[in-house]
Amino acid sequence: MRQERAKLSRDQHIRLRQAFTINRDRITRVQFTRRVGTRIPRSVRLFAVPAAVLAIFPYYQDYRYVVEEDTICIVDPDTYEIVDVLDEGAYGPGSRPQVAGLTLTGRESAGARQHPARLPTECACAFVWHWALKFPASIELNEFAPLLLDQVPKLRDFRFVVSQDQVVIVAPLDRGIVLVLDR
Repeated sequence: MRQERAKLSRDQHIRLRQAFTINRDRITRVQFTRRVGTRIPRSVRLFAVPAAVLAIFPYYQDYRYVVEEDTICIVDPDTYEIVDVLDEGAYGPGSRPQVAGLTLTGRESAGARQHPARLPTECACAFVWHWALKFPASIELNEFAPLLLDQVPKLRDFRFVVSQDQVVIVAPLDRGIVLVLDR
């Protein structure tokens, strides 16, 4: 499986990692070694691999996943053995921003989620956000607060929109969605 994943382009690797649903509810509170071959406790809740992931990498169709810290572990649901690991380091963005190329740690994501809660207005957009979508020019993009930018400098090149229960982070040059965070 890892050999097949190694054949993916850098962009596909980034899209693959970001296609996973990672929010506070999906992060396990159980510590375990995040390595292929490790058997995790059966008390850990496993989640179905999203269809968006399977569209990029169908080899995960018989597996489930769990998130431990910022690492996605692909798990065999019969044996609870880790069969693949997607860690942030291998798939994080390069030195320049690119569409679908922003990766935040858990702490950075929490800061980005909390900051927009103080905004008085929300985007009246009612559809499921996807990394391939682009915002029309009629939708105003917000800047992150200077205090948050001091804590998470990589957000300087991005803007955001609050929509329903999500913070949608956008690359302002092409108005493409780079990350969606559940609040």
